[in-house]
Parts: sequence; C-alpha cells; structure tokens
Amino acid sequence: MSKMNSLESASIKSSDCMFWHDCIMLGIELYFSDSYCMRHSSCIIPVVGMIDYMLYTSTYLAGSANCPYFARAELLADNLQIKLPDFEVHKIVKEQDEWAGWLSQTCRENSWTHSSSPLIWRELLNRGGRGVLIGGSNEFQEYAAGYYDITSSMLSSDMTTVASENMATHQSVLEEAEYVKSLSKPLRVCFTDSSNPVVYHMLQELASGGVVGEDVELSYHLLVKEEELDKTRGICLEVVDMAHPLLRDIQVTTETVKAMEGVDLVIVSDDLSQSENESWETWIKRCALVYSNYGSVIKQFASPDCKVVVSGRGALNLGAYLIEREADNLGKRNVVISSRLPENRAKSTIARRIHVNSSGVVNVIVWGNRGGKTHVDLRNSSVHGCEGAIWGPPSYSRPVKDMVHDDKWLQIEYLQSLATYGEYIEGTLGHASSVSEAHSVVSTIKDWWNGTSGDGIYSLGVSSSGCYGVPEGLFFSFPVSFSEGGWTVDEGIDISEELQEQLSEIVQELQREVEVASSSIQPVPAAGSDTGGDMVFGGEQE
Repeated sequence: MSKMNSLESASIKSSDCMFWHDCIMLGIELYFSDSYCMRHSSCIIPVVGMIDYMLYTSTYLAGSANCPYFARAELLADNLQIKLPDFEVHKIVKEQDEWAGWLSQTCRENSWTHSSSPLIWRELLNRGGRGVLIGGSNEFQEYAAGYYDITSSMLSSDMTTVASENMATHQSVLEEAEYVKSLSKPLRVCFTDSSNPVVYHMLQELASGGVVGEDVELSYHLLVKEEELDKTRGICLEVVDMAHPLLRDIQVTTETVKAMEGVDLVIVSDDLSQSENESWETWIKRCALVYSNYGSVIKQFASPDCKVVVSGRGALNLGAYLIEREADNLGKRNVVISSRLPENRAKSTIARRIHVNSSGVVNVIVWGNRGGKTHVDLRNSSVHGCEGAIWGPPSYSRPVKDMVHDDKWLQIEYLQSLATYGEYIEGTLGHASSVSEAHSVVSTIKDWWNGTSGDGIYSLGVSSSGCYGVPEGLFFSFPVSFSEGGWTVDEGIDISEELQEQLSEIVQELQREVEVASSSIQPVPAAGSDTGGDMVFGGEQE
C-alpha cells in the first residue's frame, strides 16, 4: 500500500471533481491499493483512501422542521446510511421561527454563504472539525450521485407529507422534553440587591454544584434597582456563559413581589451600611423599612417552606428579627443570619499567627449582633495540623491558647486586629471585600442544607429560645451544629461572668434596635420594587 498526498501520482480523468477538491481543501491523506476500485463520477479511481475519508468525516444536515426540501435531503441521508455503513449523519432540526437566526449565525461563524433550508456540510473529525459546505437539497443530491451513485426520487407531494410528519414529530419531541424538564423542579433562589459584587460571586459558586445538592437545578431570581438593570444584565450574561449544567434560568426584575414569588431560598444581601453623616437612629429606621417589607412579601408570595439567609451589610440581627416577625408563617428555624465571615476572619488571624492553614482552626464562636457588637470566643477553639513536638492523626488537635502561648496578644492585639480587619482589607483592595463574603454565605447554606461531619461548632445568627440569658425571639449569633436541613444551638458552652456581662450588653443593644425600628415601621415598598423592568436569561419567564 502506498501513500498519496492531494493529487500526486493519482490517475484522474476529471481534475475538478468534488472528491479531489475536498481532499485538497481538507488536507486528506489517501492510502491506495491496486486491489480495490470505486466508481467516482466519470472516472475509475483505485481507492482505499475513500473508505478512510468516510471514516473520518461526518455529514451534518440542518433544516427547518416543516421544510419539504429538508425532508427530501433527510430521506436521502438515511438511504446513504443504510447502504454505506461508514456514512455518518448528524441531524439538526430547528423550529421555523428559530431557523433564520440559527442559519445566519452558523454561516457567519464558518464564512459560508447560504440562505435557505436545508444547510448541509461535512466535517473532518480528525482535523479539528474543519467543515466544507455542500449546500442545500439540490447540491446534496448531486453530491450523493457523484460520490456514491445514489439518488432520490421523492415526489413533491411526498416531500410535503414527510415535512408535515417531521414537524409533528419534532413538536412531540419538544413537548416530551418539556414534560421531563417539568418533573425536575429547580430550587428557586432570590438574591436581593443583586448588583452587589458579593452576589456576583455567589451566583457562580452556588451554581457550581454540591451546595444544595449534586443534581439540584437552580432558578435565580435577581432583585435590582432600576438604575442597575444594565449592569445586572451583564452579570447574568457572564453567568450563563459559564454553562453551569445545574442553572435552569435567571430572571431579573425590579419588583420585589416578582423576585420572591414561589422562591425556596431568599438571600438578603443588601448593602445598608450607615453613611458618614447618618445618625444611628436614622440608620436603624432605614434598615427596618427594607427588612420589614421583605418579610411581608416573603409571607405572601414565597414558598411556605422558604428559607432566608440574612447577609450583606446593615443591622442584620434586626433584619432577621423583622423578617421572621412579618413572615410568621415560616417558622423561627427558617430564618438565619450568616456569621461565617467574622468567624473565618477570626480563624485566619489565628492561623497567620501560628503558621497553619486557617481551615485547621476550629470551634471559634462569634457571639452577638452581626450589625453591631460581637464577641469572639476562643476558649473552646483548637488547631489541627499544627507542627510541634507532639504529632497525632488528622483528628488530633491542640487548644489555640496553648499554640499561641501569648495571652497578652490574645486579649488585646488579637481583638484590636479583628476590629479593624475589614477596613484593612478594603484599604488594601481599594474596594469592599466580596469573594470572602460570598463564600461565607454559600458555605453557610451548604452546611445548613447538607449538615457537617463530626462535632464541630460554628457560628450562626438564629432566633433565641432563651438560652445564655438572651430573651426568647431575639436574633443572636450562637454556637451551633448543623445536621441535614437543620441546626441546633449548642447550649453546653460554659459562660464566665465576664462573658455573660458582654452578652448582656449586646442584648441591650439589640433591644434598643427593635424599639427604634418598631416605632418607625410603615408598609412602604423596598428598594427597587416600584417599577416593572424584567429580563429572563436561559429560560422562559413564568
């Protein structure tokens, strides 16, 4: 057997035949033998390479579902597959209203000129999928006759009949696909203040899978202000471009009711930071109006089993309290505050001090008010993976106090560092932190949904049952453990007199917030709920 490139040493009567033209265009290497011949147009060509050619190419047949010429080309392609086992065909069927746009984009991407249905081309699979346009139905007929001496004798009446049958079959397939899709109910997630950079990162991390389930689809509802619509549209396009298989669709709206209608999870992520010249009371009242409105809408329009995670910046404990009070149909255990960010920062500060991975620092407790005073408690914390004279299995740990071995640093410098940690990061970045905040919220959701292994303690803002001297119903950051779909406050932590005094001070601060908020709450729309701009990405708006 000898190797030939392009037309070298070939005995050909017709130099312009389609087969040899494509060999030149695609760079096909042919292998010939004197023992095999195939009829090609008007010439006899000895060719084993023709088989090679068929093995490494695929023919693509695309058309509008109701097109008679597509029906004729499809029948001919089916006939070729029957008679030629190595002839491979891929069919692409489009709705009539989709065809023109799809055809234009495909031709533009491949530098082809074609304006009708069907569109037929071939791709050389072992050369990166480079394609050669065949053309339409008539060109495909000539191609089949010239290469394989196979033709189609379908009448016009048959073409019309088959086209109608194709359309009915295509519609049936679409309906079946929609039915199957309807059986998989996505988890509907509402993000408030969705132009916030923190939400930008949460959208991607939540959709990557493994947070609420390996095979749970997600439907995002993004609430934005009118002036942020264009910015949020760009964010949505980026998320869709990532092609997450679990992301069903994204809806963007400026209406709070639409954003929260039927949702299973609400992530409150508003940036309600106190402005420089704003009094504390004015700030509390502003936060109260937003949070209470969210609670009212959640009660009326969200899923009865909806879960709410309060994050962002603002009077977060007050916000959770007001949301739970307004949405009293949810139950106290369905509303929480993410305390994971200050917990993670407390861990990383310790880790840097003793040169370990921050994930090895465990059981750090953040008590108190996420929108005000908090207390970081290291008395029960320990460190895994530390280097020292004593080594043990992965489960072995040593108390943080023993590893730091510097009480003055723990009691003064450590707490001072935590107090200014956020400002330091923002000053270094030149903007507010967003990646760590997003991850802290998503990791809280993951633990809430799936539970955690072992007997680890985490910090979470929840409604008090009266433990640790915190009045019942007041939201407070406590030590908790997670089980699948739930959480439990660890009520066995020893509390010193000094710590109890600090907790009492925080309780007084929270009670004052509730008092000021209760005197000012009126039913007003939340930010971004007074207009009707809506956009849908990746699915149909419901």
